[in-house]
Amino acid sequence: MYLVLALLIALGLFFPKSKLVIVIDVVVLGLIVGLRTNSMDYYNYLLEYNTAQIVPPSLADFPGYNIIMRWSQYIGLDFTQFVLVMAFISFTLMITGMMIFSQYVPFAMAFFIVYPFGHEAIQMRTFLADALVICALPLLLIDHKTRMKNILSKSIFFILVFFASRIHTLCWFYLAIAAIYLFLRRKKWYVPLIIIITIITMLLIRLNILTRLMMVISSSDKLDHWVQGSSGLGMIFYTFLTMVLYLLIRYSILNIVKNETNKVSKQVKINILSYSTCLLLIIPLLTYDITFNRLWRIFLILLYLMAGEYLYRTHFNRNKLIYIFALLAMVISMFIIENELTILNSLN
Repeated sequence: MYLVLALLIALGLFFPKSKLVIVIDVVVLGLIVGLRTNSMDYYNYLLEYNTAQIVPPSLADFPGYNIIMRWSQYIGLDFTQFVLVMAFISFTLMITGMMIFSQYVPFAMAFFIVYPFGHEAIQMRTFLADALVICALPLLLIDHKTRMKNILSKSIFFILVFFASRIHTLCWFYLAIAAIYLFLRRKKWYVPLIIIITIITMLLIRLNILTRLMMVISSSDKLDHWVQGSSGLGMIFYTFLTMVLYLLIRYSILNIVKNETNKVSKQVKINILSYSTCLLLIIPLLTYDITFNRLWRIFLILLYLMAGEYLYRTHFNRNKLIYIFALLAMVISMFIIENELTILNSLN
């Protein structure tokens, strides 16, 4: 499997805009994920699937996912078929959203394979929810000429991501930051305002106010575990990586838009940057549990897409070399601290 993944990475780096490589990525990665039978969490998902008919959606921790499992059983899918279908649906949704934002999808997929492919591969519910969010993001970040089209597209985004939140609780975060983005994005002091909100959120966590609010909005055993804990000093390095992730997105987009002649494309990239600024709000959540670093994944996809645009469309210079080093250092650090190699081994 490692040879196959290495070949996919090489294809993405050497043919960063090839549509054929995109098809190969979807097929091969879909089969790797969909045909796994011995990975971490596999038997937990199997048990959940087999008991889906017993637990009504209203009592399930993840009602949307429960409905999907029930429907899959209704049409006659066994668990192995369900996993395969979900894998291809997830990759198709993710790729669809990525292709709207950039031509450099194969390049982005090359980095995605390094991290966080392994985690998405074994966390089927998280992957499906993330893929739905990525597919919906163009509805939020692409502006239209008429007010009615903007209202319609943003409304559909909130509907889709709300459904994603019923598949996985963490998607409430993307609903919250979408509201912040829409409300503040045209403000002159946008970035300082996001920093202030981040600090206020930290205070709300310390005062236990945010915890009670989160439990009112969405209560599940998993969420209970996350918000009742404390990550301790371990959050410092995760906080650092979160800041590096934001700075890399910011640097790549600011350099891309300097030479962007297409006004629509330029505005979309500026919107991606404004939305990505909200990833700083992950930092307060890391004080609960470093598991909230799962929220990196959407922004990593945006970074990989924008990195492709920056690296392949602009002239090479010393700053670009530093950027490549920082990007590789960040991704490799995430690969190591998240035990990605161990997880990939479980897919064999």
